[in-house]
Amino acid sequence: MIDQKKFEGWLPILTADTVGILIDNNGWDENEAIGKFMRSKVYAALSDERTKVWHYSPLTLAELFEDESRGELVWPEA
Repeated sequence: MIDQKKFEGWLPILTADTVGILIDNNGWDENEAIGKFMRSKVYAALSDERTKVWHYSPLTLAELFEDESRGELVWPEA
C-alpha cells in the first residue's frame, strides 16, 4: 500500500499526463478531455488507491480510457 500523501501527489500527475495524451489523440480541448476522463470508470479506479491502477503509465491509462469508450474495457492482469 502506498502512503496516502504519495498517492495524493501521484494522482494529479497521472491525470494530467493521461489527459494530455487524450488531447493529442482525439483533438479535444483541455476541458473536454478532463471532463470525459474524470467521468470514466478508468478515472474512478485511478482515484481509488486500493485498485492499484496508479501503477499504470499514462499511456496505458489513455488506452484503457479509449477501450472503455468503445465498450471494451478489460483491465490488464496485475
